[in-house]
Parts: sequence; C-alpha cells; structure tokens
Amino acid sequence: MKLKSIFLILVIFTFISCNEKENKTEINDNTIAESDVETIDTLKQKESEPKVIAPKGTQIFQNSEKLYDLDWGNGYILKSIEVTECDNSVDGKDDFALDKKVQNIIIKEDSFIISFKVVGNCCSKFLCEAELNNNTLNIIYQAFGSHCSCNCIFDMTYKFNFNESFDRINVERTEIKNIILNGDLESKTEFK
Repeated sequence: MKLKSIFLILVIFTFISCNEKENKTEINDNTIAESDVETIDTLKQKESEPKVIAPKGTQIFQNSEKLYDLDWGNGYILKSIEVTECDNSVDGKDDFALDKKVQNIIIKEDSFIISFKVVGNCCSKFLCEAELNNNTLNIIYQAFGSHCSCNCIFDMTYKFNFNESFDRINVERTEIKNIILNGDLESKTEFK
C-alpha cells in the first residue's frame, strides 16, 4: 500500500509539473503574439534614389570592363595619365585642326607612352580609359565638369605598362598596330 501511495504521488506530481510547463508556454506564446512587434519586410527595399558619386578631377576610370580586358585579355595596363591645365583659349579653325592628333609615341622595354592634343571646354576634367579591338588601341577620354564659354587645347599623356604576368606564364600580348583617339578613325596613327 505504501508503494502504491508513493507511485500515485509521483504520477500526480509529474502531471502537475507538465501542466505548469504547458501553461507557461501558452502564456509566453500569448505574450509574444500580443506584443507590438514591428515586422520588417527584408525582401522589399525602401524606394530611394540611387547614390551618384561624381568623379572629381581628371582620373583613370579604374575597374572599368574595358581596362580589365585590356589588362588581363591583352596584356597592357593603363598606369597613369597626365593632362595639362588649360593655358590658352582656342581662337580659330587652325586650333581645331590640332584636335585628336597624336604627337608622340615612346616605346620602352616594359611600357609605352602616347602623347596627343585634344580641344575641349576650358573647364573640362577627363575620365580616361582605353580598349584594344582588332589590334587598334582606342584611347578614350570623356570630358565632364562645369561648362565655360571657352575652348582650349589640352596636352594629354597616357602611360601604359606591360602586364608582367603574361611574361611569367609565357603568353604573348595582343599586338598593337594602330592607335585611335575616342573612336575617331580619322585620328588613326600607326603604332611604332
């Protein structure tokens, strides 16, 4: 009899303990469901205007697809650019004849330099890159910035290095036969 009483007490105690846990869970579930929880829809983004970061000053268009392809697909790296400040205004038609004219090509053992003249707005800055298509190096420069009421002759110099990785893995660079400026075929100059 004593054993039955102990067994009965244990069963009742277990039943009460389980019932209290269920009640606590229900209370907690009700508390969470009734609380003012702010839901955030992570799939829907706030409608806002995209941030546009304007370039500042003349610079290379780093990480562009064209420069990436020039470097890893053809073996040439646009290392630096130099653009003279506007020093004289363009007066007549003779000055426009200097536009997109290659002045100098210097080829060294591990690099080459191309210098040329561009007629542009006096207040222009330039975003610069290059691409190689069909053995023709296209020197690209995009003018941007304030617009002034004058034009000017800019001297521009692009310096290219050879991608040394091509030498290490014994792969030939794409041969450059000609140069054009800003896609203008009339500016075509033989690369030598």
